[in-house]
Amino acid sequence: MRAVLAITLSAALLGGCNDKIDAGGSGVDAGSDDDPLSVTFDPAPGSLDYIQKTIIFERCSGQPGLCHNGQFEPNLSTAASTYAYLVRRPGLEEEGRYRVDPGHPELSLLIDKLRNRDVSTQMPLGADPLSEDEIQMIEAWITDGALRRPGADPAPELNEPPLPPEIAVYDQSGTRLDSTGTLSLQVGQSVRLRHSVSDFETADPDIAFATFVLSAGDGWNVELVPGAASDPQNGVTSYDAGGPMGTGDQLDYVFDWTVPATLTLIQDGTGATRDVPAGGQTLTPIALYIDDYPGGIIAFDFGAPLALVQP
Repeated sequence: MRAVLAITLSAALLGGCNDKIDAGGSGVDAGSDDDPLSVTFDPAPGSLDYIQKTIIFERCSGQPGLCHNGQFEPNLSTAASTYAYLVRRPGLEEEGRYRVDPGHPELSLLIDKLRNRDVSTQMPLGADPLSEDEIQMIEAWITDGALRRPGADPAPELNEPPLPPEIAVYDQSGTRLDSTGTLSLQVGQSVRLRHSVSDFETADPDIAFATFVLSAGDGWNVELVPGAASDPQNGVTSYDAGGPMGTGDQLDYVFDWTVPATLTLIQDGTGATRDVPAGGQTLTPIALYIDDYPGGIIAFDFGAPLALVQP
């Protein structure tokens, strides 16, 4: 509708003018009946721009009501956004795979979705499948490197940020303690703190560093490893291949802690310490992990249930 209004406005402004229009002084001589806003776009056959114009625009994104015109992820409304959302980007249906894996159409989730190959839904959703020629054109583009434009540099290697961890608290027998909200702990009780990790580039066992911190609020954290030479507030978690499933991921990192009668609290930033009775303290488990070095990204979760230590 905006384009129609713009053209109508241009016609009104030019009404009564019979002179020819020079559209920018580049030698284009537009007659009075021509649209000065029209643009001729002839992308190279087989390029992403060509695929966008002839397939994606027509079948996936070219008008409201088509799934990928911007209202649903991935956004395929332009060639630039198609490239950004597809090439070396993890899929939603299978987070461990690229939507488009440059050079490898057989590994690309997009092709499986178009061919209805071991996926939950075929694309385009609820419409006729693409023709074999159209799919082969997309496969050829991927085989040639899935470039943004012919001759462009290959798509950059991306380091996807890790997902926030899921947290759970168990007793030593394996019974989950935090399933109903605020968790009640007793002095002397041994608990098993568990969390998940999820990073596209790094397998769970290869996560570089993972830890629990028990926050007492106001910048004070519990000393979890008394006598540690550095960072005694970090309860470094270890990989447990047999960890239980949480609500969406395996809780395969674990740290065991026994509630002492007295908590030593450490202040963030200053390193100051103070001792308080454990009874009556409210603690928040926070899980953190780094996907790789250097420049690793820390994921964290403040959403774990509160743990109240009973007097």
